Amino acid sequence: MVSTAVEETLRRCGEIALAVSGHGDLDAALACYLGLPPDLPGRPRFAAALVAALVREPTVAPARMRQLEALLAAADADPPAAPSWPAVRAVAGAVSLTYAAAEGRVDPRAALADVERLAEQAGGSPLFETSRMGLRYVAAAADGDASAHRRMTDELTALWKASGAAAKDDGGVLEVLDSVAALLETQRRGEVPDAPLSRLRTAVQRLPEGHPMRQAATEAYEMASALSGGGPMPSMATHEEDLPDAERALRHGYEAMRLLGRGDETDLGKVEAGIEHLRMAVRLTPAGHSRRPFHLASIALGLYRGCELRNDPTGLEEARGLLEEARDLAGGPAHPQWSWINDMLSGIEQRLGGAQRSRRTALEGLRGHAYQVLLQTDLTSATSAAADAARDAADTARWCLRDNAPADAITALDAGRGLALFAATELGTIPDRMRAAGRDDLADRWDAGLAAGEPDRLPTSLRREALDVLAAQDVPALLDPPDLDEIRAALRTQDADALVYLMPGGQGLPGHAVIAPVDGPPAFLTLPNLLPADVDVESYLALSARGPRDMDAADDERFAGSLDALCRWAWRAAMGPLVNRYLLPRFSGRSRGRPPRVVLVPIGDLARIPWQAARRPDGTYVVQLIGVSQAVSARMMCHTAALAPVTPTPTGLFVGDPATGDPRDDLPAARAEAYAVRRVFYSGARYVGRRPDGTVSPSGPGTADQVRGWLRTGGPAAGSTLHLACHGFTSATPGAELSYLMLAGGDRLTAQSLGAVMSRAPDRAVGLVVLAACRSGVAISGYDEAYSLGTAFLAAGARSVLSTQWNIPDGATSVLMFMFHHYLMAERLPVWDALRRAQLWMLDPGRIAPARMPDSLRAELAGADPADVVAWAGFLHWGR
Repeated sequence: MVSTAVEETLRRCGEIALAVSGHGDLDAALACYLGLPPDLPGRPRFAAALVAALVREPTVAPARMRQLEALLAAADADPPAAPSWPAVRAVAGAVSLTYAAAEGRVDPRAALADVERLAEQAGGSPLFETSRMGLRYVAAAADGDASAHRRMTDELTALWKASGAAAKDDGGVLEVLDSVAALLETQRRGEVPDAPLSRLRTAVQRLPEGHPMRQAATEAYEMASALSGGGPMPSMATHEEDLPDAERALRHGYEAMRLLGRGDETDLGKVEAGIEHLRMAVRLTPAGHSRRPFHLASIALGLYRGCELRNDPTGLEEARGLLEEARDLAGGPAHPQWSWINDMLSGIEQRLGGAQRSRRTALEGLRGHAYQVLLQTDLTSATSAAADAARDAADTARWCLRDNAPADAITALDAGRGLALFAATELGTIPDRMRAAGRDDLADRWDAGLAAGEPDRLPTSLRREALDVLAAQDVPALLDPPDLDEIRAALRTQDADALVYLMPGGQGLPGHAVIAPVDGPPAFLTLPNLLPADVDVESYLALSARGPRDMDAADDERFAGSLDALCRWAWRAAMGPLVNRYLLPRFSGRSRGRPPRVVLVPIGDLARIPWQAARRPDGTYVVQLIGVSQAVSARMMCHTAALAPVTPTPTGLFVGDPATGDPRDDLPAARAEAYAVRRVFYSGARYVGRRPDGTVSPSGPGTADQVRGWLRTGGPAAGSTLHLACHGFTSATPGAELSYLMLAGGDRLTAQSLGAVMSRAPDRAVGLVVLAACRSGVAISGYDEAYSLGTAFLAAGARSVLSTQWNIPDGATSVLMFMFHHYLMAERLPVWDALRRAQLWMLDPGRIAPARMPDSLRAELAGADPADVVAWAGFLHWGR
């Protein structure tokens, strides 16, 4: 008689056999396998058969992934001799490694290297490819690459479309993938995820019951919904003891995040419950686990919030200790949570009475932002990193000013300013630094990526590997903004008196001018009216954001009116106090043959204000009182000042009104301007584009390739001056070529491409770039406010740049540009002073045209009002 135990074992074996043959319930079979006696002969073969059944599915549900690792270990004890087993084993291994890396139990980079070695054995399995993509995402996310989730969803979508399953699908899977991508992007930006959650819920409901993706998509929806406050975490209350410790810790952490929110929860009971979940997460997390710093810092966040709600400091000391431990585990700025941990720690140190120590901690935290920007591989990801940096930097700077520490405020502001351009500048220097460190292999890979001109040729993994190599050498210098001595040296090199940050006010806070003078102590002025939300400013910003093709005569008139009001506001809000209370009293008495000169670093929307046109109540403009240049940041000012000066010569490249293919783009005065300037002042320069009579220059039509070729060409014959009289465009479309010059045939020279173009000729010395093109100084929408066509040329190595803030008028601009080159080449003035003198000439009612000005430009002068602010104030000077 067969015993009951044997009968049960036979039943379980039968269930497993049915399931692996495709005629039974696979989940029931997995449960049966767990009940088999550990010493049962043939148990490894059952494990191998179940592994094969699992990887036949298009996806492996999370609940099944938890068993796959144990099944593989059992199967490996006595692997089948079947020819198909190596492929099955490779696919299952990839799935298992991806799951382990996602849980943080294995290093994702090492796991990815193991999976890559399995690729040939896997034979192109879609499940293997999906797992490899997922593991690449986990590895990139661990490296701090914010674009990883977009690449993963794009790759998964392409793989699904290419598979046979896509032909049978009604679009449900693609909608799930698109919804997940939208959800991740919304969460990354810190926005309310209601819309993508609704899309995901609808997409999940479209999938039929039993669809292989439905369970995973449902769990993703429930998890995201819970994190946004929509309900409890899935599976928190049931069968938790069946889960691995790593997943239990993760779920406790997620539940705590749901309860604590972003640290603004007002229910003390929820806060305390969240803290308990986090303490459990820490207990379940091994000492060296990558999530441990996050859990520790999250407990500190809960304790801090609890102290606020109770109005009782008890708990702050524990919070400080937890954050110090988290910071030690994080190790340095390379850690994704470095800035967040230090920001919280500095706040707690301030509450505990250590003002100076808290400022040092906050400034140390800001170094993490520079590291994260250097790691990013695409525009959108750098946008997010730069925005986080700017926000934290402004908060820290205000804190420093409250403590009367303007030097620290300058350091803070610069740590969060212009980081995209900082990256563009510094990434090109890394190969030399790596070679000095003895890592020619990394330097060669880096050079190959830069030469290709494609950001994804410099993946996050390569960036992190290179930065880690440099960690023992000069990464601190790479990440830190310049100190006051370096700023002063750059100001002396560029013959300027002060660097001034203009910080906007808002939400009940005043604005500030934070000043680093060429000598003496730093200072600051509080500016209560420096509010970009002022109605005058809003009207101007809205109109100036419109492209030349979107403006009609009525819009032009409204813009002129808004600009007139803006000039009065700019004096009242910032330049009046700065000039009257600081610059003129301090610098006007010095005998140097020039007026006081300031380098402005306006922040946010203030970067779009023509500060040189701020107008005093008596009608005097700032440009008539002082010299005004602009800089992206102290860091970029010092970078430009350190470059060898380039003396102007009568050679270079002039581009005049190239034919784009659209008659609306014709700029007759621009071609007359460029042609005249080249003929009068740059007789050895090359002229491309259209001549004044509309014919194409024998030297070429003015294509993007011709400009790129000149930028890469060395030798004195090429010259050092580039003058572009053409159209500039700035687009607000995410992912588009966001800022570019329109050249012959509709060719585009983009801001994003300039670094790669000029890096191919590292010894090329470009002294001056004149962008007589509409809105060439306007920042790319939604990006770092310092990133524009003009500043991209600076980052790529140009010494001086002139760019524009709005749609400049064709006729008046031609006259202004002729006068600029007159003062530069005939009177040999510095670039900044040549532009200022040209603008003063436009304002002078007794102006006299130089004898060499052509009749065509004299006619433009007679038909325009040169003193109109629109005519002269749109140009900015950057650099030396």
